[in-house]
Amino acid sequence: MKGLKRILFGILVLCLPILLLSAEFEVKVIKSAADLQEPFNTLWKEGDVLVSEDKNLILFGGTDRVLKSYYKYPIEHTLGSVLGYVPKGKGFKSDLVVGSPYIRIKNKSQYLGYSSFSAIPQKAQDGSLLFLAVAHYKGDKGEKAEVTTLYHLNPESGKIDITSTLKNTGSVRLEDLHYSLYINSGQVYSFSPFDYADRLPFWVYPKKGHYLGWIDLNPIRSSSQPISMESVSMNLDPGKSFEARYVLLVDVEAEDLLKKIYQILGVRAAKVKIDTTDFHGELLEVVIQDMSSRVFFKSFYEKSQPLVVMLPQGDYSIRANFFPAIVENRLSVDLEKENTCLLQAPPKGKVKISIRNKEGAFVPGKTTFFGLESTRTPYFMPENPLETNNSHEYFKNSCFPQEEGLEVDLPVGTYMISTSRGPEYTLDQRVVDVQKDSLLEVDFRIDKIVETTNLISVDPHMHTLNSDGSMTIAERIKSVVAEGVDVAISTDHNYISDYPSVLKNLCLSEFITVLCGQEVTPLDVNQVYMPEFNRFPLRLRESEPGNGALDIRFFEDNTPLMSESRRRTPNALIQVNHPRRRQYGYFTYYQLDPETAANARKGFDISFDLLEVMNGPFFSNDKSRNSQVIEDWLHLLNRGYYFPITGSSDSHGIDKSEPGYARTYVFYKGEKGNKLDTSALIQAMKKGQSFVSTGPIIEFTVNNTSIPGDTVTIKDNQIDVRIKIQSAPWISVDEVRVIINGERKIILPIDAAKEQILKFQDRVSLNLEYDSYVAVEVFGSGTLFPVVQKRLRNEGPSPYALTNPIFVDVDGNGKFDSPLPKIKLIF
Repeated sequence: MKGLKRILFGILVLCLPILLLSAEFEVKVIKSAADLQEPFNTLWKEGDVLVSEDKNLILFGGTDRVLKSYYKYPIEHTLGSVLGYVPKGKGFKSDLVVGSPYIRIKNKSQYLGYSSFSAIPQKAQDGSLLFLAVAHYKGDKGEKAEVTTLYHLNPESGKIDITSTLKNTGSVRLEDLHYSLYINSGQVYSFSPFDYADRLPFWVYPKKGHYLGWIDLNPIRSSSQPISMESVSMNLDPGKSFEARYVLLVDVEAEDLLKKIYQILGVRAAKVKIDTTDFHGELLEVVIQDMSSRVFFKSFYEKSQPLVVMLPQGDYSIRANFFPAIVENRLSVDLEKENTCLLQAPPKGKVKISIRNKEGAFVPGKTTFFGLESTRTPYFMPENPLETNNSHEYFKNSCFPQEEGLEVDLPVGTYMISTSRGPEYTLDQRVVDVQKDSLLEVDFRIDKIVETTNLISVDPHMHTLNSDGSMTIAERIKSVVAEGVDVAISTDHNYISDYPSVLKNLCLSEFITVLCGQEVTPLDVNQVYMPEFNRFPLRLRESEPGNGALDIRFFEDNTPLMSESRRRTPNALIQVNHPRRRQYGYFTYYQLDPETAANARKGFDISFDLLEVMNGPFFSNDKSRNSQVIEDWLHLLNRGYYFPITGSSDSHGIDKSEPGYARTYVFYKGEKGNKLDTSALIQAMKKGQSFVSTGPIIEFTVNNTSIPGDTVTIKDNQIDVRIKIQSAPWISVDEVRVIINGERKIILPIDAAKEQILKFQDRVSLNLEYDSYVAVEVFGSGTLFPVVQKRLRNEGPSPYALTNPIFVDVDGNGKFDSPLPKIKLIF
């Protein structure tokens, strides 16, 4: 408390001369909410500094505390940072964290907090106001630096000039140094036309009723270097300094904000007026791109109104998303002429959709609309990112009719409508013509035709708006039900989302069970991403941060986090996610040998329970590198490490990010829905009594009794392998492979027509000379489109499935003896 009083006293004393010199500003140290003048910020605390001028309000962090970033990382320092910037008297809200120093020397990063923040007496004729923040850096090899950040407030300009100087105050040269100021606008939705050719290094954040702009006036790294938006790499000798310059802007009108930006950058720009007609909806979005797809403007509007923006000379595409209509015009902007663009909403009709089975009972499926001929595929209204401050569904052409049916507005045109409910159901498609001001009723029929007795499907990895997903929990649950998934597990980043209470309100509990979980997304001691893992099932603890999520602290490896998870929730499973994704996949991070898994880096922890081998619907050539992970898994099995595999969607959206592809099918004999035996399901998953699939359904036994996850002891070296493959008529299956100790020993082609449900059924006798594990893999050459719209290089995903192994004990010692030695850890 004494420290806080000293800070407040220092600020007040330093502010007094300014108040005498400049009538344009009022500076106040916040003691209560009443001091804010209006409730424009939720981050404020006692001791923060409010700067008020005629047009705008600015809030500076006046006390030292750490906030959490988008992924709940404790890296956002408040002292000396801008926490809010809004036009005054408009009722707008703005949460920011702008101005904390970020320093990286070689591969070690650190977000610095300022140690002091104060106002500076200023006698400038323009009546401007200055604030100074000071921070210090000390490295573990004798490196030292001082950071001084100067905020220059210009009265009524809606602009803060920021100059941050980094000085090497030590005796050690700072090599491969990168420095910048941290900015978190409090939202994801933004646009920038940044390009290395003509720079234009600005970012605009459309907010409710106003716009924020951020200009980076510093050298930018070249496009050939791995990190693009940090200051240029440099070496800084003792006593030398580097100066970083930025501008933060705010304005009610897009035209005025963009005019300031282009003036500061010295770029000539022209006024462009955009108007819309015949629009009667609640929300629209305007997006402006040049011919190279750089975004020069985008924002959501709650009602139709003329929009004026500033654009440099050139050719542009101007698109209005009227939801569900999409209208696009081209415009050549001339600096010497009047530039106008009219976007007319097309006429609409209605389609009423209902989904039932052959008995006439309601089926909670998915209906997807595709434009044919000259008709554009519709774009249904996403969650407004200006309301959620999060990402939104940039592509949305599906809906989920309930029992009473669903009326959908569509622009006049011709559509193919597809209705489905996952890989166990038929697919129904119709082509319809939508007429102006008409109502067309379409009844769809889909039936469950693939036998899945004693199987339950699980998607153990998905996201919502509570982390980096783009939909509410309610829409997430509806989408998972519509894909025929039996169990959905909430796994938002560093947060436990409450699926159960939302499901109760949706009245869909007869169709699905939901469990709580968390995707642990940590940073290491150098502020670098560490491998992510899921933990589930968890109990919701509303009184704790993140509803009881694991606290993310900075460790050198994953072991302490996994240990803490075990301590807090001993019965929860730990699933390693996408282990070959980029540099932070578990196997990549710990340098697991991709050829044979012979060695790995120190810190490689084998205490996890499950391994996600299918992340999304693609077997190969995707960012998750699923095919490599499957090979890793086989190598690990050869060395005696058994981690039951899972398939997950890692869905962040719905269309083009469909939940349930991939999914995990678990052998389970209990009841489903709200009567699910959670402990039995979790034990079956932990044992590996399961297989992963994007569509094909596998039955696989050894000696007619053992299923995946089991160990069977034999006496005569012979085993009888029985395999049965089913799939819906829209899912093709072409090949079955029998894997023995990592080798695809037997390849069996499938001649069944795509329309057949039973694609394959056979038995294979194997003679085994030593302990072995046996697994079954299934491939299909067709596409999962239109049920799965996600594409890769213009190709849709193909059907794929893989079982967990059955271990065969040949030597009679009651266990599986692996053919290869354990992993060697490299220190």
